[in-house]
Amino acid sequence: MKWLKRNIINDFLEAVSNNEKKDKSATINISLFSKEISVKFHVDNLVGILNGAKNNKVLALPSPQEDNSSLEEIATPNSVVSENDPETLGSNSQSAEEKARQEAAAQEKARQEAAAQEKARQEAAAQGKARQEAAAQEKARQEAAAQEKARQEAAAQEKARQKAAAQEKAKQEAAAQEKARQEAAAQEKARQKVAAQEKAKQEAAAQEKARQKAAAQEKARQKAAAQEKARQKVAAQEKARQEAAAQEKARQEVTAQEKAKKEALTMTKVETKLSPKEPIASTNQNFCVIAGKEYCMKIMAFYESLVKNSNNFNLWVCCTDAITYKFLNEKNLKNMHLIRVEEIEDDQLRAVKQERMINEYCWTLKSFVIEYILKNNDVEQVLYCDGDIYFFSNPDSIFNEWGSASIFLTPQRDLDWVEQKYGKYQAGIVGFRKDETGLAAVQWWKDRCIEWCSVVESNGRFGDQKYLDQLPIMYENVQISSNLGVNAAPWNIIYNNNFKISLQGDKVFINNDPLVAYHFSCLTIYSSDKYDLWNMHQLNIQKEIMNYIYVPYLDHLERVITSYQNSYPGIIKATLSTNDFIQAKTKYHSTKLKRKMIKYNNYLLLTSIFSKEYLVKGLAMYDSLSKQIENFHLWICTMDQETYDVLSNLNLKNVTLIPVETIETPQLKELKQQRTLQEYCWTIKATLLEHLLSTHSDIDHLFYCDSDLYFFSNPLSVTNDFGRYSVYLCRQRGTDLLEHFHGQYQAGFIGFKNEGNSRKILNWWKKKCLEECSDVYNDERKSWGDQLYLDRIPELFENIKVSENPGINAAPWNLILNNAEQEVTMRENNVYIDNNPLMFFHFGSLLILNVNEFDLWKLEEVNISSAILTNIYNPYLMKLREISNRLSNNAQFFANVPANYTAKNPYSIASL
Repeated sequence: MKWLKRNIINDFLEAVSNNEKKDKSATINISLFSKEISVKFHVDNLVGILNGAKNNKVLALPSPQEDNSSLEEIATPNSVVSENDPETLGSNSQSAEEKARQEAAAQEKARQEAAAQEKARQEAAAQGKARQEAAAQEKARQEAAAQEKARQEAAAQEKARQKAAAQEKAKQEAAAQEKARQEAAAQEKARQKVAAQEKAKQEAAAQEKARQKAAAQEKARQKAAAQEKARQKVAAQEKARQEAAAQEKARQEVTAQEKAKKEALTMTKVETKLSPKEPIASTNQNFCVIAGKEYCMKIMAFYESLVKNSNNFNLWVCCTDAITYKFLNEKNLKNMHLIRVEEIEDDQLRAVKQERMINEYCWTLKSFVIEYILKNNDVEQVLYCDGDIYFFSNPDSIFNEWGSASIFLTPQRDLDWVEQKYGKYQAGIVGFRKDETGLAAVQWWKDRCIEWCSVVESNGRFGDQKYLDQLPIMYENVQISSNLGVNAAPWNIIYNNNFKISLQGDKVFINNDPLVAYHFSCLTIYSSDKYDLWNMHQLNIQKEIMNYIYVPYLDHLERVITSYQNSYPGIIKATLSTNDFIQAKTKYHSTKLKRKMIKYNNYLLLTSIFSKEYLVKGLAMYDSLSKQIENFHLWICTMDQETYDVLSNLNLKNVTLIPVETIETPQLKELKQQRTLQEYCWTIKATLLEHLLSTHSDIDHLFYCDSDLYFFSNPLSVTNDFGRYSVYLCRQRGTDLLEHFHGQYQAGFIGFKNEGNSRKILNWWKKKCLEECSDVYNDERKSWGDQLYLDRIPELFENIKVSENPGINAAPWNLILNNAEQEVTMRENNVYIDNNPLMFFHFGSLLILNVNEFDLWKLEEVNISSAILTNIYNPYLMKLREISNRLSNNAQFFANVPANYTAKNPYSIASL
């Protein structure tokens, strides 16, 4: 039966494993006694069979001799046959029983063995199944994990794609908006240009029409005036004749009384003569000038400079008005001879006097005065000088060089095109001798000036001066001065030529020639201590010329004006310009600061705003500036008492402190309550600049700089770049997106001139900042802080300087965030950006966490190259540490951040 059980077990297990219904039953084929029988087993039946016991019965199968019953019954639990059934045993013998017992024992043993095998198999099957289930579960878990990972990666990719798409869309929208803005601006500019051209055309037409109308009216007026003049002349002649007849009659009536009244009449004649007769000095140093009341103070300086430098001279002054004559006559100055203009004027002069401007008439009068003096005085020669000449040494050198020549000319020494247009020789110093050639030349010059003498150049003529070009051609015996010290002037030593100006002892030299006479042309007097040194345009005057030439003259004028301002207020009033000093082009205000400034050719004027959190940075900025130059002045507006106290105790050189309260208006105080500290500092920036320019007329420019700038090289070149511009702007050089929201120009460094156009622009900026100055971008107003407004300045105003130098106002946004492959290097202890020296770096958005710890860029994580860190950041951070230590590491001067603050770009210099 062992073989049968084994076969049944194997076949059943195989059948059960193939059973698709999984109902724990199977049909198997059993070959038994040469018969193939199909038997359906249930697992429970099979277990009983295999165990050999079911209701104390054992499996009994028919022998081959017995009749074969259906194996279906054998397989059924209720039809299990027991080998101990007496019906089955019948009459078996004792041996059969023993045999049966043995077989039963063998079967029991086999059953037990089969049970053990089955148990082992079931345990192995259970373990295998458990292993397979565990493997399946692990596989399912891994597949689920892989699917989750794939899902997450897909989600991340989708999120990144959406973010990139959103950024691209925002960039495209910003670019489209910027393009639209630029196109709109271009269209507006084109429209304005067309409108301006049309307006100019209409204005020109209107002006031409008005000119023609005025010309017609003037012609009619002149004709009427001529007729009236002729009528008046006839009437005057008749009146004169009648007066002469009456006078003759009166003379005859008083003849008898003549002797008694002789003394009185003598006194009367003295009082009524045209000009007093100061004795004529016997000298060849004979000078003449023309002066009106506005020139009286300059004439006094002229005269006193002659007295100082000449032992013997004559000075004739032709007075063009009664005020001048009265003033000088009362002074009764030695060797000064006064001429009333009425003594010289004839009909020709009186006629042109009505038609010409005062300066044109004085030019016309010049040759008449020279001729009058030569013909009416016992002198051999006379040198005409403009009233704004000043003598620095003995004028003997002029007359020695002149010698016996009939004509003495001084060259302009100006640019070729200027001399071509305005003349080769200066009419401010010109001399004639009383000989045939000299008098003939004066007469020719007189005739030309009567014909035409205008301030507007025309047909090769300009005033009285261009005519002098013809004298060396028409006449012989002309001496042209080669002395650089004679008639030196702005046009030949300041902005032309390269002469060396030096002080040797107490004498000024131009190259090797002593300075004899300087022509202070185009100098306007505003007060005793305020002057426009060159009223044509802004002029940079070298320190030697300023200190050796201008300052002595200005000091002399100041003394003269001060001495007469109480006794002759009318003269002083006529002397001073009535214009606002802000209109002066080349300002000079005699102050302590100005005296300090003029010791240098360039002087940098700056202002900044310091608060507690920016004090360390501000002091670093000051130290870096002091290291580079000494010729600067810095006005610091302090935002709190702690900052003011620290700076006061430091007593910084070249620094003036301005507590914010001194510039705050009621409007600003109200805004201070509404805005953050940063926004308020932006708000008052333009107000601070305007305040300083208004209260310091001794400064001609002013730069604002943020306190977190740091100077790496000499910044004085910015004053040269500023030149004659009204406003100085720096490019941001940031990304398109940054410039869209924050502007094209940097408000951290901006310059303004102390003149009308600049002040108008500054006032516009101030008003905009008062209206709104928020750290949040306003798309409707197109504003952000004080900075985005700057974009409109070049569009709305003229004369704007925009710096493109990458070494000026370099910053994270143009060197790190928008690095267009710029190379930062160190060469001979100087930092370079490409081939441009780094002038100053703007360490914007840098936080000082403590003496050694910093957040280099608080807005986002960025990649800062080692070259930038080593050459730019490290020197600055070490300077911040030095100053922090100087201030005892006071935490109130560090960044005000939360305790759990995490730096975006942390950096430590503890090891440096």
